Amino acid sequence: MLIEVVKVTQTGATVLSVNVPEGATVQTVIETLGLTVTAETGLAIHGRRVVPEMSLKEMDRLEVVDPLICDPKLVRKTRALSQGDVRVVTCGRHGGKRRLNK
Repeated sequence: MLIEVVKVTQTGATVLSVNVPEGATVQTVIETLGLTVTAETGLAIHGRRVVPEMSLKEMDRLEVVDPLICDPKLVRKTRALSQGDVRVVTCGRHGGKRRLNK
């Protein structure tokens, strides 16, 4: 059966097609292609996370994704602060205009 494998790294994505026997698992495809997979590597079929023991069906798209190199939330916050984004710099939802009296 034909399986499409998408390997996503820091430099970009690579799409490969591989023929595997019926009832093949994700681990079988990884071993067939000789990919290096660590505990942090993400495995998904059509965008849904899977485990290496999951069996594949005809025309499945297996995605092998390297771990993130940075925290996207922290990067957005840092960029917003450096650009002086009002939404991040001000306090409160509407700039802190309405505050409770203590």
